[in-house]
Amino acid sequence: MTHGPVHLNVQFDEPLLPDDESDWLKGVTPGSYKAGKPRGQEELEITESRGLIVVGHDRGTFNCADISAFAREIGWPVIAEDPLSFPESIAHASLFLTSQVIRTQLKPETVIVIGRTTLSRSVNALIKSSGREIVIDSRISSVDVKRSADQLFAAVPHLIKSAEADSEWDKQWRNYSDATNQLFSTLPQWCEENIARQVSALIPDSASLFISSSRPIRDIEGFASSRTGLNTFANRGLAGIDGNISTALGIASQYETSFAIVGDLSFLHDMGALVSTEKINLRLLVINNDGGGIFSTLPQNSVEGFETIFGTPHGKDPAKIAQAMGVASFTVESIDELREKISAPVKGVSVVVANVPSREMNAQILRDFYQAVEKL
Repeated sequence: MTHGPVHLNVQFDEPLLPDDESDWLKGVTPGSYKAGKPRGQEELEITESRGLIVVGHDRGTFNCADISAFAREIGWPVIAEDPLSFPESIAHASLFLTSQVIRTQLKPETVIVIGRTTLSRSVNALIKSSGREIVIDSRISSVDVKRSADQLFAAVPHLIKSAEADSEWDKQWRNYSDATNQLFSTLPQWCEENIARQVSALIPDSASLFISSSRPIRDIEGFASSRTGLNTFANRGLAGIDGNISTALGIASQYETSFAIVGDLSFLHDMGALVSTEKINLRLLVINNDGGGIFSTLPQNSVEGFETIFGTPHGKDPAKIAQAMGVASFTVESIDELREKISAPVKGVSVVVANVPSREMNAQILRDFYQAVEKL
């Protein structure tokens, strides 16, 4: 410890699932680390016509305009964890890539990852299947120095193209996106997925939008249509649920109109932030399914002890909590009511609580949707 603090990450097996190995330290040996030199802007040679660009929600700290210009120059399909900032991106990729058959058909010769992808296993599975992985992320020269890929760039590189993008390849991606979009008509009108679609389309241009961790950010990644005009924010990396309201308020203090989407547990973890008396225009949408909804989509959802460890039902009413703190609050239970509240002018801080179907029902909605994707 003579050289300062040490942060140690230890990856455990998934809880509540059978253990294959009791000796989890087996094979763990001390390693050594030598800091590399920071990588600046370099040349990237493109020799493939069927590649893919994947933009993580953090964008590798680059701005959207530079990323879009880079993508246009290459001409490959783009998928983005934040489709609300990249109108050219292929929407709903995290959904149709849940199909192994589709992932095989869309296996790229090369994939360029900008930033880190932390939301969907389907997207990460496709990345790992590619013939060559290239990472562009400014943090590899400072905090993320152990990042691995076939090629690493700390700045957007200069392109040298010896192959043109395949237009049929792009069309194939867009066809799957369109086919997935057609399946949305099978969703219940009042469900978390349709809420994500509606809200992400309704928020006006120039507003800021903070999206909390867990299901809200994944529902927007998968179910929202690509657009531009918003200033989107999220806590990624340390993607916890604490401090989300505080973060949203801080962001909103810099914008005329702001929105935030959080889960009920995120709301409860940071409800003390609502005591803020600053002049901030923020509409806070709380998706209330009485617990940790994302965990109901995992294999652990039917094992003994699940509700205590993962489900964590709270039985609280976020709207009444907000009212007790002097914040205007409303409860909605239909798409029409939600559209009315989201479309209304944002003056001061207000809370809109969407009481959605149970966590179990939402997990079933997702399973049914993924089964429909398999038939595309």
